[in-house]
Amino acid sequence: MNNKIKVIIATFVVVIFFSVSACTAGAQTLNSAEALKEYLDKQPANSPDKPIRVTMNANAPMMKKIGEAITSAGKYVSLNLSGNALTTIPELAFDDCATLTAITIPNSVTSIGRSAFAGCSGLTSITIPNRVISIDDTAFIYCINLTNVTIPDSVISIGNQAFNGCLSLASVTIPTSVTSIGGAAFASCTSLTSVIIPSSITSIEGNTFANCTSLINITIPNSVISIGNWAFSDCSRLTSITIPDSVTSIGDRTFFDCTSLTSITIPNSVISIGDLAFSGCANLTSVNIPKNSSIGDLLFGRCNSLTSIKIEGTIEFGYNSNPFSGLGDLRTKYLAGGIGTYTRPNGSSNTWTKQ
Repeated sequence: MNNKIKVIIATFVVVIFFSVSACTAGAQTLNSAEALKEYLDKQPANSPDKPIRVTMNANAPMMKKIGEAITSAGKYVSLNLSGNALTTIPELAFDDCATLTAITIPNSVTSIGRSAFAGCSGLTSITIPNRVISIDDTAFIYCINLTNVTIPDSVISIGNQAFNGCLSLASVTIPTSVTSIGGAAFASCTSLTSVIIPSSITSIEGNTFANCTSLINITIPNSVISIGNWAFSDCSRLTSITIPDSVTSIGDRTFFDCTSLTSITIPNSVISIGDLAFSGCANLTSVNIPKNSSIGDLLFGRCNSLTSIKIEGTIEFGYNSNPFSGLGDLRTKYLAGGIGTYTRPNGSSNTWTKQ
């Protein structure tokens, strides 16, 4: 074999070696954030659909540095932590790590810390292991491309703003193990169309589903006692809702600017309705006010399509408040005529008649 052929063969072997190394390097296990950064810096620029797959041995204190290494490298990464005995994903671990496209969380994890994945705009789906008990405040806030999330039956609590601003999240199943859902937990999930709240929930906190502009269906179970301030405000596609007999209070602006809401039944169990609770429900045509209830100011402000209000019993409101503001002389009619059903003729904004 002449020297020229030997050189060609040697070169070919070297090319094969480096090609195989490049294909298998992502499968190797890295042991530090520094090693991860060094490895990622050697990789060519990539796209979200072709992330660099990395497996790591890591403990909780390393998580923040790992997130920083991925962000600093500017490469799209799919991270596998499944071989680790982690018990928590600590707070701020991957905060604003926009190039993290996927993560495999170990089955040993029991909690996901505050803002652990906040602003991870590259995440499209995530599976939460079935030992996780708590999803802390803002854990997935502003994960704008997250379309799918699986919440296992082990989860007991979902923190404040946990999924706030997840613009692409189209559906979510909340298991019956969950006993508390924090304020604004699903606020501004503008692709969310349907939610079933489990019977383990007793309170819908403030802003929980505010600005869910695609929400069409919502099921509130008989376990719920209170619905908080702004809970469903600006749910502009919500056409109807049934409030169960278990509910005793509806907060301020709870259904504020639900512009597609056409009818609502408020059960006799409700004894308190907050200020502006239905203000801006421009297509609301009829409503009943239960007996022995206290109602807030500007309750039906800007409800220009409202043609029938049924007052079932004694209602209370402040001397200077006007829950019927914008509805013409209904307040005067009520104070003069007492309990009954009031109707407004089509085309008239000021004349109400007691039936």
